[in-house]
Amino acid sequence: MEMKLENNGSTKGSFQQFLFPFTLEGNKIETFVGKLLEDHFVFLNLRDMDQQNQFYGNHQVSHRNLEKYFMPYIEPILFPAHLKEKEGLRRFTKKLDIDCTFESPFLNTSFIINSIDIFICPFHIGMMNLRITLPEDLSYDDVLYFGDTFRILEPIAEDEQKTKVGCRKNQYEQVKDFIFNELLPPMEEYMDEEQTDSTYFGSLPFFIDERMYVISYIALPEHRDISKEDLFRASELNGYDSDGEPYIGATNPAYIDKYYQKRVYDRWGEETFYVTSLYHFACLTKAKGKLEQQLASEMYGQNFYSILLSFYYKIVLLKLVHEHSQIDIEKDQSDTEQLIFMITEFTAKYLFTEVNSTASGKELFKITDDTFRIGPLYNEVKETLSYLYKNQDKLSGKSSNYLLQILTIYTVVSGIFGMNLYIEDWKKKLPWKAYMDYTLYEWVAVFVTTSGLAITSILGFFFLKKWLHEKKSRKKRML
Repeated sequence: MEMKLENNGSTKGSFQQFLFPFTLEGNKIETFVGKLLEDHFVFLNLRDMDQQNQFYGNHQVSHRNLEKYFMPYIEPILFPAHLKEKEGLRRFTKKLDIDCTFESPFLNTSFIINSIDIFICPFHIGMMNLRITLPEDLSYDDVLYFGDTFRILEPIAEDEQKTKVGCRKNQYEQVKDFIFNELLPPMEEYMDEEQTDSTYFGSLPFFIDERMYVISYIALPEHRDISKEDLFRASELNGYDSDGEPYIGATNPAYIDKYYQKRVYDRWGEETFYVTSLYHFACLTKAKGKLEQQLASEMYGQNFYSILLSFYYKIVLLKLVHEHSQIDIEKDQSDTEQLIFMITEFTAKYLFTEVNSTASGKELFKITDDTFRIGPLYNEVKETLSYLYKNQDKLSGKSSNYLLQILTIYTVVSGIFGMNLYIEDWKKKLPWKAYMDYTLYEWVAVFVTTSGLAITSILGFFFLKKWLHEKKSRKKRML
């Protein structure tokens, strides 16, 4: 049940960012990096101060503030110093600043695409981020509606609004086609086909992936009150209903109050609010002057990277849980060992509860962390790790026992037969005909001794081969 509202008037300005995750083929990642560089993407380097105002329209991001905002052990993950450092979230950005048009049943508007990012992340995860600036005369309802509609890459349900996006004399009926045909180099050949569902482009089988995650900055006039209903609508991206009327997706004030307590950060209440949900993070502010510029910069900088990190945590944790569900524990022991390695590596190197160095940053990250359910997902992965260790120990113990029994039998039998019957004969040269005079027991001794040597050599060879392969493939599965 939805409650219709009155139109909320114009905004002072707004911009949105749209995040989309996908999986990459491990052995094609560096080729993809080369393709991005050929297509005029540049690697983000915090030491390059010229990049501070290249990609964000009329705003800029302070690289020094970004460095100070995050804990020292987070910086190498979020801001690798070189494009060859595969253990970080490598960002490649292309400046666009192109004018486009958006047509839908209840909103026709122009917008500007400032830039586009491709993040190449460990565990074969890729993420696209699109930066869009909206016109200043749009209403609050229009901004929410644009975000809710544009985030749909490919309309599936009947009630999803049909849109048209125009750019550079081309027109697209699906946002997916617009982004991946107009803005990005061909990506299909770099996708992991085993993980991709043919229904959606770049699908992750463990993620709701036909919609993008939205990050919004909405500047409102000073005289306008920001109500709990406004914040609820922002969190849920409640723009227009099927009749084209502004609406809110809840009618119970007590429910909205509880939602407010869980999802809204109101440290600077009455003027600036942050609200988060599973598919939208927004800053609503009535600030002006330098403070307004600072808040906008933070939404491109510190706050964006905090959301990006939480978003990445969620994707990898879901990926690890999904991979566990795909493994046959008894048959796929090598895959089980690799999954144990991946879980251990991720929790040790990447997953941190403290990522910000400021009090407000820690508080805001905690709300985002709770919203994305990072804690419960991590507990599930820890239980998975414990279960895998126990089963691996059992299976390894059984295999070792069987192997030890076989080798013990060979050792005892070959020792008895070899020393007592014919080993002394082998000290001298024997013609082949001499073997024809061997008794049955002597032939058994020959068979046991030679087969024991062969089995030991084969086991040693395959052990060495498996060890080298696992050592190499573990890193390949992660980077």
